[in-house]
Amino acid sequence: MAKTTKAERKALDAMADAADAAKQAKKVAKTLPKKPAAEVRELAAEAAGAADASKKQVRKKPKKVADRAKRAVTRLQKATAKAIAKAEAKATRRAEAQAAAAEAERVEAEAAQRKAEAKELRKLAAKAQRAAEKADREAADAQADVVAEIGPDEPSAPAAAVGAGGTRRGGSPGRTASPSPDLASLTVPQLRARARDEGRTGYSRMTKAQLVDLLS
Repeated sequence: MAKTTKAERKALDAMADAADAAKQAKKVAKTLPKKPAAEVRELAAEAAGAADASKKQVRKKPKKVADRAKRAVTRLQKATAKAIAKAEAKATRRAEAQAAAAEAERVEAEAAQRKAEAKELRKLAAKAQRAAEKADREAADAQADVVAEIGPDEPSAPAAAVGAGGTRRGGSPGRTASPSPDLASLTVPQLRARARDEGRTGYSRMTKAQLVDLLS
């Protein structure tokens, strides 16, 4: 039996490396996109072919067999590394795009929430404004009622000139007539009710003094 030479052992080792590289590349191709996977499988088949040299070829041309196997392994490894890098870059871009889309969705949701909150605040502000205006009107009405109830201070009417003997000029003796005590003791609502019962008009905005004069 012929002894294996050093060149033949190198050829056999290169063939074994090519076979292993082809086997690993076929596994990796299953995880790659369609186009780069096809390229890797083609180079894996070439490496497998380089690993399948006959004993006669190894014995006669060991260096050629070893070089062929090494070149096949080198091409396969480069193509596999390139395909993996592309796949990883694509996966990274996809992940970044998904993250950006998720962030955009989150920002849109927050913007919608802030818009809804702003709308609610505007509604509350408008409601508060209407309540304040109503309170102002009620306060003004209450103040008007108080003024109407008490009546403004009115200067006394000038007394008619009185002649000798206590006789008023152009009239009969006596003092200026004063409101009836029972009318002066009534409240404004009571005086208005009395004016309504008597069929008077224009009494709704009169003061107490004016109502008393009207009913006297």
